[in-house]
Amino acid sequence: MSNSVRTIVVFESRPHWEPELQRQFRDESVRVRGCRTWSELSAFAFPPIADVLIIELPEDMTECLQWLSKLIASPSAPSVIVLCSSETTDLEWTLRDVGVREVVIGELSGEQLVRTCRRLVSSPENGTRKSE
Repeated sequence: MSNSVRTIVVFESRPHWEPELQRQFRDESVRVRGCRTWSELSAFAFPPIADVLIIELPEDMTECLQWLSKLIASPSAPSVIVLCSSETTDLEWTLRDVGVREVVIGELSGEQLVRTCRRLVSSPENGTRKSE
């Protein structure tokens, strides 16, 4: 399955990481998609089409936590990375408690995010999760 195309979905209020990751993964078997609403994101997560979900923490954290709790309850949930501002550092353990694999706080570069994505898309649990 190592030659299959992997999918990363980015949930953000406006395109920033989506085009950056598309550029970074241009020559690899990784497709990067963006979405702006929870219903769009749900289409990639239930049933899982994405290998990795990247969520830019929105202002409505209650809805985000509810959505994440529902996702993580699914036995075939994709890996989740949540991007937080420095002002929301106190949410890290709450996010981890609902099953978020990676919480990135503060500024990061495209290269740092790509390294994290590569690690998660190549993890053994993502290689066996999807029934293709």
